Amino acid sequence: MERIREACGREIAEATGGDPARSALLAAITANESGGSRQAYRFAPANHLRLQGLLKGAESKVDGLKRAQLEKALSIAHSESEKTTLLQKLAGLHGYTQLAGYFTILWKVPMESLTHKSRHFELAVQRLNQLCEEFQLDPGKNAAELGRYWNPYAPGRSAMYGWRLQVRMELYLSS
Repeated sequence: MERIREACGREIAEATGGDPARSALLAAITANESGGSRQAYRFAPANHLRLQGLLKGAESKVDGLKRAQLEKALSIAHSESEKTTLLQKLAGLHGYTQLAGYFTILWKVPMESLTHKSRHFELAVQRLNQLCEEFQLDPGKNAAELGRYWNPYAPGRSAMYGWRLQVRMELYLSS
């Protein structure tokens, strides 16, 4: 956690407004998700299926994203191959905390924002705040549960993931 603090602590603190619980939770998520790698990327097959379902009308929304928004974002592709690649990028998880690419459509930010350190953590706080509000959770008290919602289609669902978040938060707060 010391490495995360040294590499990202200032940006995390700025993004959270210095809130110790949110800062510790984002640092722990960073450790769990990417180990502190700005360029971390993981294709998320479940996200890809949901986005395909949205395009086909089988899904009404994906985390607030509507079909028309996704179609508009994909319209910049000049070929079916480019469209397929872009859809995979939007389905993927990017950066320090592994934010889903399709959030860039909702937040109206370029994809590069997900790998820009300070911007990434600003967006991560936005996502964290959405989850806290939607599920009525407090980062200081419900870190493990928030971890399960952070990335519900990957390791975030395991009890070990939540335990690691709590331990890493404690380490971050004590250093």
